[in-house]
Amino acid sequence: MLGWGEIAIIIIGAIILLGPKKLADFARELGKLYGEYKKAMRMIELEYIYGVKQISDEELEENLREKQQQLIDEIKKLNSD
Repeated sequence: MLGWGEIAIIIIGAIILLGPKKLADFARELGKLYGEYKKAMRMIELEYIYGVKQISDEELEENLREKQQQLIDEIKKLNSD
């Protein structure tokens, strides 16, 4: 476990090595990676515990497009009758 002194030394060293602008970019990328890690861990947890596979955004959009097209086709069919 790191104490406050060690954390302060790491932050000061990072600012000196990377500079304030690159440090912000680095922190942003690190945050994105952490978010992806948490999402992947949650997906694995759900799949392991419940046997549920989470649907990706792309799969969800494709399913919605298919359902929308089906509804449009049914409406056209009803209007033509």
